[in-house]
Amino acid sequence: MKKILMAMLTLASFNVLAKDITGGVYVATNRADENSIVGYAQYSDGTLSLIGEYETGGEGTGLVELFGLPYDAESGHTFSDGIDPLASAYGLWRSWDNRNVLVANAGDGTISSLRVQDDLSLELVNVVEAGEAKPNAIATFNNYVFVASMIEDPDDPSGGNIAGYMIDDSGHLSPMPDSIRTLTGRPASLEFTPDGKYLIAVEITTGLIRSYSVDSKGMLSEEPVSMIYSPQADKNRFFSLPIGTKIAKGDDGNATLLVTETRFIDTARSFHESTPEQRENYPFLPLFQGQTGSVTSYNIDEDGKLTMVSPDVLAGTSIWGGQQAVCWVTTSEDGKYAWTTNPLTSSISTYLVNEDGSIELSEEIAYQDDGYDEYYLDMDLSADGDYVNVISGNTGVTWVFRINHATGELSLVDGYEGSALVHSYGLVTIPYTAVVE
Repeated sequence: MKKILMAMLTLASFNVLAKDITGGVYVATNRADENSIVGYAQYSDGTLSLIGEYETGGEGTGLVELFGLPYDAESGHTFSDGIDPLASAYGLWRSWDNRNVLVANAGDGTISSLRVQDDLSLELVNVVEAGEAKPNAIATFNNYVFVASMIEDPDDPSGGNIAGYMIDDSGHLSPMPDSIRTLTGRPASLEFTPDGKYLIAVEITTGLIRSYSVDSKGMLSEEPVSMIYSPQADKNRFFSLPIGTKIAKGDDGNATLLVTETRFIDTARSFHESTPEQRENYPFLPLFQGQTGSVTSYNIDEDGKLTMVSPDVLAGTSIWGGQQAVCWVTTSEDGKYAWTTNPLTSSISTYLVNEDGSIELSEEIAYQDDGYDEYYLDMDLSADGDYVNVISGNTGVTWVFRINHATGELSLVDGYEGSALVHSYGLVTIPYTAVVE
């Protein structure tokens, strides 16, 4: 086993700086020989400092997408560039008590739990088998952990399942008997409602969103209590491929579900040729382009029923020419603003979330890389809620943006190297107070 990169901050210097530390920020490298997690300390000014790299005990996929397509940087095929290996949200996440980092190892079909130490370094607790061959999404509530996985067959990547686990006070994972629920499509995201009564699962290949009830023992209902499809394609609009989710607490026991939608495949189930202008401007669109991506909001009522509120809200002014591949989303602590990463156009958009769960585009381009050459992926709020942290899949850089809480506007703090180039995934923040208390 390769030697772990030792902590770059000594304990003595770490303690001197501890008063300024707000949390730890963690990114998965997806290394094929040994998956690992890179950790950073984040400070009250938003800046990051590298702590170290920690092996997960499982394997990543390296330069192979979960669809089974090998790395081919020259093809222009969005699923064979290696820079979005899981095409999902929450492949790296935290336990409910913020004491453990949980990671999906898609290379060998396992899940790892790593304990966060007082200096924000990580220590491996245990590794368990996932419910299927290629895990890619994790959700937690209390001592329940659920993992979504896709099936093995690369020729038919349309199926998957959800499996449940218990996590004890030390961070040890153990499978929950009779917890597997079969999906009809390839999973992209799992997330609990804030009260833990429902688990929401999103399928990217079908556009189906499922709501399962959760009983007092953490068991899911045998069948979903509610299902709804993402806004479907019509003669003008490409297929909706939902990926990222974020659930905000609402009033009267309701919650608001935000789901991102990339629009890359037309109604003939083929890719659309890029325009000369797009080929010149965007390095991630050498052959194919998508339509403007979008976000749809849903209401989740106290019975778990899903109702569409604001469908297909564009990250732009029209279905062509806006921000492409809207894939990941996070919200401000008060739930008033939501930000999406749009990797194919190297940009971030801002949405306003109203009290009734409706949404509207606030700023099409809250930030865009000058060279259009950062493939922005997963994102999470900083522990103090003042910054948005974002991982780039083609550079391994973690970017930090300061939030203007009055307007939702973002301003760049800086980018921080440290993770693997090309195939990193997932980003999660752990509050420092949860570790040291």
